[in-house]
Amino acid sequence: MMIRALAIALLCAVAVIAADVGFRTTLLQQVRPVIVAPADQAMVSPPVQVRWEGPQRMRVFLGAAGETLREIGVYESPMEIGAEELRRDGGYVVEVQALQFGEWIHARRVFQVHVAPAPPAVRRAPAAPTVELDLRGALAAARAGRDKALGRTKFLREENAALRIENQRLASQLEGFYQTQEDDAQHVADLERRLTQLSEDNRALAEENGAMRFRLGTVIPCTVWGYYSYPQLETIPVTRRVLLVTDGQGRIFRVQPQCEIMRRSDPTAASLCFCVGNSWGG
Repeated sequence: MMIRALAIALLCAVAVIAADVGFRTTLLQQVRPVIVAPADQAMVSPPVQVRWEGPQRMRVFLGAAGETLREIGVYESPMEIGAEELRRDGGYVVEVQALQFGEWIHARRVFQVHVAPAPPAVRRAPAAPTVELDLRGALAAARAGRDKALGRTKFLREENAALRIENQRLASQLEGFYQTQEDDAQHVADLERRLTQLSEDNRALAEENGAMRFRLGTVIPCTVWGYYSYPQLETIPVTRRVLLVTDGQGRIFRVQPQCEIMRRSDPTAASLCFCVGNSWGG
């Protein structure tokens, strides 16, 4: 399970990189707009023609460098920004955004506006402030680009740190899984060894049981039965007991029932019938 999660994370990272490369090459013209006019940091005079490649119908935003952009309408490429929108010299930012996805699909271009020159006597005095204003606009645009790049770098750094922590966590879980698997394998091996030992013990007991059964099968039943009796109880001292193994006709008791019949009818009987002679010589 942990290996599958690591493989999915790696696949997602590769897919993100491939998609990023793809958006900058093959899919760029179909999904993201690319502003081709005016050129970046170009010096232009109103009216300014804006032309882009990609989705044709876009929402257009305009603003001076360092200021908040404002929407000027929905247009198709190419379109023109008139002099009424460009009232002063300096840096401007034009941005086109998709109608459905907004800032997710957009393109931005920075350009410099310079109004048609007036007679030399009129323009010499404000020339320095105009150049200074242009430089301030360019500097603000550069700072905005730098801040955006720094923000993107910070985001990627945080994302990399989060991925590194997640990879360490997954590696730790994977190591724990391997350790658990090794412990389970050792436990299974112990159980298999114990099962083998029990199987061997069971086989030995079965062999011993078979040997006992064989010995019991070879035992010869009791062949002589008898009981004790006191022939003369009225004598003093009492006559010693005797072992009777035959009836009055001298027939030996070969089975217990024969002995019992004689014992029950004998008033001098002093014990139950028991085996007197068997295969063990008892």
